[in-house]
Amino acid sequence: MKSNRIKNWPVKERPRERLIAEGPERLTDAELLAIILRVGRGTFKKGIPGQNATDFSKELLTEFKGLRGLDRAHIEDLLKIPGLNNAKVSQIICDVSLLI
Repeated sequence: MKSNRIKNWPVKERPRERLIAEGPERLTDAELLAIILRVGRGTFKKGIPGQNATDFSKELLTEFKGLRGLDRAHIEDLLKIPGLNNAKVSQIICDVSLLI
């Protein structure tokens, strides 16, 4: 099974590269959040499921009902999400407020 790591995607489809080439207005909220998060969660080692940053971002946006919901989320609720720690929650709180 081939990994769904972003580094395995075609260069033109990767969020960071698209941001540079096309500008932030051309990216989805999930792609922008993926850039903020920098990494997904879990692992991509053989036999252990992992989730790339874009898929993790989509899941967060669904759970919190978009960027506005993520911006309004309580720190405690964010810290309950597997894969989010103090550093990632701090990034979300600081950076998401700048996106909306």
